[in-house]
Amino acid sequence: MYIAHKRDDGQEQPLLEHLIGTAEKASLYAKPFGKCKTAYLCGLFHDIGKYSKEFQSRIKNNGKLCDHSTAGAKELVSVNKRIGTLLGYVIAGHHSGLLNGGSWASMPEDGSLQGRLKKEVPVYNAYNTEISNDMIPLIKDIASEIACTKSLDECDQGNCFSFLVRMIYSCLVDADYIDTEEFINDKKVIRGVSCDFSDLEDKIIKHVNGVNLTREINKKRREIFEQCLKKAAGTPGVYKLSVPTGGGKTLSSMAFALRHIKFNPKLRRIIYVIPFMSIIEQNAKVFSDILGKEYILEHHSNYDFEHSDEETYNIKKLSAENWDVPIVVTTNVQFFESIYSNKSSKLRKLHNISNSVIILDEVQMLPTEHLIPCIKALEELVNNYNCTVVLCSATQSEAERFMSSKIKPIEICSNITELYNFFNKTRIKFIGRKTSSDLIHLVKGENQCLLVVNTKRQARKLYEKIKEELGEEGVFHLSTYMCPLNRLEKIEVIKDRLDNKSKCIVVSTSLIEAGVDIDFPVVYRAMCGLDSIIQAAGRCNRERKLDIAYLFVFDFEDEDFKVNKSSRFGDYLSKRQNITEIIKDRFDDVTRPDAIKEYFNYLFSNVSKSELDEKNILERLNNGFYKYSSDYFNFDFENIANDFRIIDDNSYSVIVKYNEDAKKIINEIEYGYLTKEKLRSLQKYTVTLHIYEFNKLKEVNAIKIIGEKIGILVSPEDYSKETGIKIPEQLGEAEFL
Repeated sequence: MYIAHKRDDGQEQPLLEHLIGTAEKASLYAKPFGKCKTAYLCGLFHDIGKYSKEFQSRIKNNGKLCDHSTAGAKELVSVNKRIGTLLGYVIAGHHSGLLNGGSWASMPEDGSLQGRLKKEVPVYNAYNTEISNDMIPLIKDIASEIACTKSLDECDQGNCFSFLVRMIYSCLVDADYIDTEEFINDKKVIRGVSCDFSDLEDKIIKHVNGVNLTREINKKRREIFEQCLKKAAGTPGVYKLSVPTGGGKTLSSMAFALRHIKFNPKLRRIIYVIPFMSIIEQNAKVFSDILGKEYILEHHSNYDFEHSDEETYNIKKLSAENWDVPIVVTTNVQFFESIYSNKSSKLRKLHNISNSVIILDEVQMLPTEHLIPCIKALEELVNNYNCTVVLCSATQSEAERFMSSKIKPIEICSNITELYNFFNKTRIKFIGRKTSSDLIHLVKGENQCLLVVNTKRQARKLYEKIKEELGEEGVFHLSTYMCPLNRLEKIEVIKDRLDNKSKCIVVSTSLIEAGVDIDFPVVYRAMCGLDSIIQAAGRCNRERKLDIAYLFVFDFEDEDFKVNKSSRFGDYLSKRQNITEIIKDRFDDVTRPDAIKEYFNYLFSNVSKSELDEKNILERLNNGFYKYSSDYFNFDFENIANDFRIIDDNSYSVIVKYNEDAKKIINEIEYGYLTKEKLRSLQKYTVTLHIYEFNKLKEVNAIKIIGEKIGILVSPEDYSKETGIKIPEQLGEAEFL
C-alpha cells in the first residue's frame, strides 16, 4: 500500500485516501468563486510524488529526504503547458511557498518554478495504478473555469491571474493541512463557527435602540445607523461610508454588513479591517460585547510560523487561523500582507475572504507606498470573488480614485454636508511655532487637555517636561513604546478621569487618533497632514458637550523637538504639512468637505505613481502575463512577497515582563516551551521597535533573543508603565506611533 502519512501509533494513511480527501476539501473551498474542478485537480496531484519508491522508503523506514512536491507540477505541465504552469505554482510550492517564476535559463537548484520543472525527481509513475483517467477533471473544464476569471481592465490581467493562483493555493494548503490534521488526530476536526446573521443583526439593532435619544447627537447617530440599514439592501460592490468622527460609524458599518448579508445570502463572513494594532482590542471588545465573543476572531499576531522544511509536516507550523469564523477583526498589515504573501501560513486564510463583506475603517490610513496594490486587491475581491467592500472614513478619502473606472462606489449617507455641519463643533486654529515651554504655559490653564505629537521621541520628551512642571498627578503619556495592555489600561484611567472632570493632561502620538473613543474639551496637535488634524479633532468635543471647542495646531520651535526632514518619515510628514499650509490659507474652515477634498487632490496630484506603488508590485505582476508566449505566466511570488511590507522588515518585537501573567508565560518560554500559542498570548505584552532601537537594547544586554526578530526584556526595571520601554540612547528618528 502506498501511504501519505504515518502516525506515532503506527497507523498509516493511504496515499489515495489523502489525495482524494484533500481534493474534495479544496474543491469545496473553491466553490464560492467557481473553481471547484481546478482546486480538485490540484488536490489530486499535489502529492503524487509520494508514489516514488524513495518517498515510501522515507516514510516507512525513515529513509533519506526526497522531493515529492515537484512531480505533480511536472505532470500537469506535460499535459498542458499553460495551465500546468499556472497550477504548477500551486503544487510545487504547497509546502515551501509560492515560488518565483524563473526563466528558460533557470537551473534546477535555483528554487524557481522553471528550475524546479527541470529538476530530476524520483520516479512517481506508480500513481497511474491508483488514479485512473476518469478520476481526473478534464483539461477543457479547467480551462473554462480559469477563463471565467477576468480582470476589470485589460492591462491588469497579470495581477488578476496571480491573484487566482494565490486563491487556489489557499484552498489547497488549507485542505492539505485539515485532511492531515484529521488523520493525525484520528477524527474529524471541528472547525468554524456557524451563526445566523439575522440574529446578530437583531442584537446590534437592540443595542442601538437602547441608546437614549434625548441628546441631539444620539439622534443623528441613529439617523446614520438607519441609512446604513437602508442602503444594505443593495447588491455586492463598493460602498462608501463618509461619516464625521463621532458619528458612530463602527456600529453603523457593522449593521450595514449584517443586513447586507441578509439581502445577499451568498455572503458568509464579515472582515473588519482597522489601521492600527493599537485599537484592535477596543473594537473587537465592542463587537464581542454586543454580538457574542464566540463569533469574533481578533487576528493581528506578529508571529507567523513558516513551513520551512518541505518534508517535515509540522502541524504547529501550519496552525495559523484560516478565518473560518463569522466575523474577523484584523489590521491593514495582517489583511494586505496576507494577500500578497507567498507563504502557506499566511495564504491559507485567503480563500475564506471570498464572499465576504470587507469593512475598511479609516481607509485614508492605507499605506501610501502600497496604495495601488491595496486598491487593486480590493478590486479583485469585488470583481472575481463576490465581495462587498465598505470604505469608511471621517475625511472622505479619495482612495477610490485609483480604482477602475468600471467600479462606481455607492455613498451610503446621502447628506454628507449636513452631517459635517452638525458634528462640526470643533474649530481648528493654527497658532504657529511654539516652544515646549510655550505649550506648557498654555496647558497650565487647562484642567483637561490632549496634546498629539508626531513621534514617540517628541511624546516622551514633552511628557517629561510637562510632568516636571505640573507634577505627576493627572499627567499621562501614550505611545507604542508601551505594550498594548498598558495602553488599554491607561486609556481606561484617562476616560474615567475625563468623566469625573478630574485633572487629565495627556501627551500622545497619533495612535489616539484612529478609533479611540475619547473626548477632550481642548486639543493641541503638532503640525501634520490635514487628514490627521481632523482625526485629532475627533477627540475634541466628540460628544458635543460644549457649544464650541478648539483644536490648536502648532509647530515645534525647539530644535530638539524637530523631525529630521531627510528621514523617510520626515519626508512623508513634510509633504503633508506643506499641503496643509496651502489649504489653511485658502479656507477659513479646513474641516469643510470641499477643503478636505482639495487637500487630497493636492496630495495625490503631487505624488508619482512610484510613490503609490513603491516596489512596483502591480507592474511586475502584469508583466508576468504573456498572452502570446508559451511561458504565459511568470510571476515572482517570493520576491513580491518580500517587497510588499506594510510594516518594515526592520521592525522587531520585544516582550516585556509587564505583570505576573507575562512573567509566567515568559518563564515557560525560557525553559523551552516555545509555541505559537504562547507567543500569541504574549502579544498584549509586546512592544514593536525599529532595528536600531532593538540593537541598542541588545548592545547593553537588556534583551534575551529567542527568535530572529524577537527578544525578551531581561529586567522589569527597563520598562516603565508611564512611558513604556526604556531605550538607553535615542538614535535617529523614532517611528510616528
